[in-house]
Amino acid sequence: MNQNLNLVHVSKNGRLSIPAKQRKLIGLEDGGLVMMWVEEGEIRIRTAEKIMAGLQAEAKQVFAGSGFSVDQFLAERREDFETE
Repeated sequence: MNQNLNLVHVSKNGRLSIPAKQRKLIGLEDGGLVMMWVEEGEIRIRTAEKIMAGLQAEAKQVFAGSGFSVDQFLAERREDFETE
C-alpha cells in the first residue's frame, strides 16, 4: 500500500486536516497557501509555490527567443506609472 495514503475526516462544515507527514513532504510544515480544484471527480491540492513555479516555467517557454523579459515588462510598467 502507498506509504503516503492516509484516511482523513472531512467535518460537516467541509474542513479537513492534512496530516503532518504529508504537509512536510510538500513544504507546508508551518502552513501556507494551496490551490484546490476538482478534476475528473477528484480533489486536487497543490501549493501556491508549485503553481507559481509552473506558470513561470510556461511563460519562459512562451517568451523564449522573443527578446521579452519580466524585467523589461516591469520596467515598462514602472515607467507608465511614473508618467501618469
